[in-house]
Amino acid sequence: MAIKLSLSSKQILNKVFREQTPGYNPLEVDEFLDSVLRDYRTIEENCLIAKRELSELQSKVERLEKENETLELENIKYKARYENLDPSMNVTKDNLELIKRIDTLERYLYEHNIDPTKIK
Repeated sequence: MAIKLSLSSKQILNKVFREQTPGYNPLEVDEFLDSVLRDYRTIEENCLIAKRELSELQSKVERLEKENETLELENIKYKARYENLDPSMNVTKDNLELIKRIDTLERYLYEHNIDPTKIK
């Protein structure tokens, strides 16, 4: 919801009224317009701040959407990888971490030309 302002603070500041004898007191009008001008400048500043914050939030949303998409793809890979596990096997996260660790250690041994099946 954008706020459309019909006047700017410069227009208010530079406004000149024609002088008439039976009219209002020019000093009183000037003081009142000064207070309107202060409020108007506050509104303009708040509008600029809001636009800046909106821009930052939009870029953050875009970044988080990309991150979410990446995580969803990664989740799909893991689901496909672990969907064949039998529930009766009682596989836990700890077991999976141990299997990963064993796999890492076996790779290390194979890289150093040691057959892990022959170690006693």
